[in-house]
Parts: sequence; C-alpha cells; structure tokens
Amino acid sequence: MNFLTDLAIISVFCLILGVASKYLRQASIPAYILAGLVFGKSGLDLITAYEFVQWLGKIGLLLLLFYIGYEFNLKGMGERGRIFAGFTDFLVNFSLAFAFGWLIGLTLLETFILAFVVYISSSAIVITSLIENKRLIYPEAETIVWLMVFEDLVVAILLAVLVSATSAASRLVILIPLDIAITVLFIVLISVFVRNQSRLLTSLFDRDDEIPILLVFALLFGFSALAYWLSSLVHVEVSELIIAFFLGSALSGVRTFKKLLGDLVTLKNFFLTIFFFSFGIMIPVTFTALPPLDFILICLALIALSLLGKFISGALIGKKLHNSFETGLRIGAYTTPRGEFSVILLAIALERDLGISDQVVSLIVGYVIILPIIGALLAKNGDWIGKAVSSSIKKVQNGAQKPR
Repeated sequence: MNFLTDLAIISVFCLILGVASKYLRQASIPAYILAGLVFGKSGLDLITAYEFVQWLGKIGLLLLLFYIGYEFNLKGMGERGRIFAGFTDFLVNFSLAFAFGWLIGLTLLETFILAFVVYISSSAIVITSLIENKRLIYPEAETIVWLMVFEDLVVAILLAVLVSATSAASRLVILIPLDIAITVLFIVLISVFVRNQSRLLTSLFDRDDEIPILLVFALLFGFSALAYWLSSLVHVEVSELIIAFFLGSALSGVRTFKKLLGDLVTLKNFFLTIFFFSFGIMIPVTFTALPPLDFILICLALIALSLLGKFISGALIGKKLHNSFETGLRIGAYTTPRGEFSVILLAIALERDLGISDQVVSLIVGYVIILPIIGALLAKNGDWIGKAVSSSIKKVQNGAQKPR
C-alpha cells in the first residue's frame, strides 16, 4: 500500500501549494519541485515507490509533447519575420549561456545542457501571463506565442539529438544515422496511418463515451511501445517523446479530435504536476564543492545573464517586426520565465546518467525555482519596463544631440 501513501503526499501537498501559487499569482512549477525536494531523497525521504511515481510523471511528458505537436503549425513559419524572431531568440540566449558555462569551467556537455536550459522559456507560464495580464489583443502577443512555438520545435529536435548522441558512447557512431532513419520511418508511418484511417478516427473521436480518450492512449502508448520494441530489436534509439509530438501533429488534421482537447489538457496538467514532483524527489542537491557564497553569486549571475539575454533578443525582435524597442522590451519581459522544458532536459540528462555534476544540477534547480517567480513579476510589469527603458534611452539620445 506504499504507493497509495506516496500518491496521498503528492496530491495533498501539490494541491495546497498549487492553490497558494494561484492565489499569489506565481508559477506553480517551482512549488511542485520544492515539494519533491522536501519529501524526496534530498529532504525527508518519505517517498518509497520512486519508480512508480517516475512512470506517472513520464505520462505527463508524453501528453505534453502530444499536445505541443497538436498545436504546432508548420504553415505559420513562413510569415513575415517569424524565422528571424525564432533564430534571434535562439542565437542570443543560447550563445550567452554557452559562453557563461565555458567561463565557469563546465564540461562541454554540461555547458550544452545549461545553454539550452537558459534558452528555453516556459510556454505554460508565458501564455498564462499573457492571458492573466490581458495582453493577447496586443500586437506583440502573436510574436510571443510564435516564439514559444519555435522553442517547442527546437526542443523536439533537441530531444531526438540528445537520445541519439548520448548513446554514442556505448554504441558505434555509425548507428546514429540509423537512429534518425528509424525515427523518420516512424513519423511517416504515423502520418500514413492517420491519413488512411481518418474516416474511422473521425467517427471514433466523435463519440460521447470513454472510447475517444481510450483511443488517444491506445495510439500514444501503442506507437511508443512499437518504437521501444523495434529499438530493442535492432539496437537503435527512438525517443517516445518525438513519437508523441508527431502523433499529436498528425491528429491535428482529424476534425473531430478537437472535442477531446479540453480533457487531454486536464490530464496533461495532472500528470505534469506528478512529473515536477518526481523531478524534485530524485535530484541530488549538494553545495559541497563550492562555498555557499560562490554558489549563490554564480546562480545570481546566471539569472542576470538570462534576463539580459531575453531583453536583448526581445528588443531586436521588436525593432525588426514592430519597429519599436518598447514593444521589444515587453516581449523580453514576457519571455523571461523558464520552467517545464528546462526541467525536462535536466531530467532526461540525469536519467541517462550523462555525468553531470551534482553542483551543476543544483545550479540549474536553483535557477529554475527562482526565475519563474522573477519572470512572472517582470511580465506583470512589462508595460512599465518598456516605457521606462525607452524613456531613458530617449533622454540619453537627446542629451547627446544637444549642442555644447
């Protein structure tokens, strides 16, 4: 009966922390991670069925990638300035974080993971902030949403690369192209299946009983299990998260599937809560290799660099797409929160035992816990920040232009 006690701890304390976070208008992700830290291996060690809790969390990851695949639309990539915006956001923030990791002496893999953690904003927190602050009607809202979509696509690609590259140490490098080929084969297989069975799928998703939700999980788990079976048979690596992403993308073309979206979002949010809690219970948090003050200074420097990077990229994007630095600064303010994907990348790295030091893990955990809180405050005051900075720049420019 231990797993029931674990579920009681998770549900009760996450409920309390979730309600408190909503009441305080703060992101709930850090609260769930902190709950895991308190009850997990780094804290009271009250959780016993670690593997069971982790598997429940993995369902949340599958549903998250499935949902992102459904929402992703390749047709929008060609619209004016969107490619520029996506790559500017990536190049500025990834490069700054990569340089920071190199300067503080991290390994190449640790630097790579840190750079992606810093680059990727939290889609959930960003979109929620836009809604709560009633910004969806503003011109920059579409740009911000697109940046989240672009980052989600980068994450999907990164996961595929990470799965293949991290297994290369124990496998021949020549097998990595085979990994990619098998992954592409599965993507084509999913697309062909959904297209050929669209009439059957349309009728099943149109039902008002339990069949539609059972069908989603049957497809999600079925294709993932098939990928796992084939991976074991021919010794390749196919990410079940990529399978979930492209399955969601394929099903977006089924007209009646949209009826099920609300239920899936609810399930996704529930299982993702368990994932963040499970992340907290499994991570080793230690500060022994660095004096506490040094660790705090490094963490604060990383946070400051992250905020600077998003404001720089936002300003460049705002000037290019909206001809306004003030609008760009608002874009930067809204995209500062980091969250779910930063945690997911670190969790996968830890699961695959890539040799990331405990101190780097602690740095990223502290970063992910603190930055959503700061990011939510910046998003709430995005208008004031944009106007204040723009006004200061104009004053400096006018002062420099005055004749002496």
